[in-house]
Amino acid sequence: MQVFVAFNISRPAAVEGRIKERYAGNFYKASSSSFFIATDGETTRQVGEKLGFGEEKLASGIVLPVTSYWGRYGKELWEWISVKMDANGK
Repeated sequence: MQVFVAFNISRPAAVEGRIKERYAGNFYKASSSSFFIATDGETTRQVGEKLGFGEEKLASGIVLPVTSYWGRYGKELWEWISVKMDANGK
């Protein structure tokens, strides 16, 4: 699976509803306006459009693919990213 991070979201509550609906079981809420999303076969743009950042203009925000990671945060996030990236679409 590919992991993306969506952050700096202008309307996080509305976008969180979209994430819960479209990516149930495949997202990690890192803060009130940043989410990690795991999906298979979608592009960065497709994820952003599903969240409402495209023509629909539900909100604005930034979506980036996670290709590597490092930092200081809760252990659960690093484990979640590792599991999702190793899932290979399963």
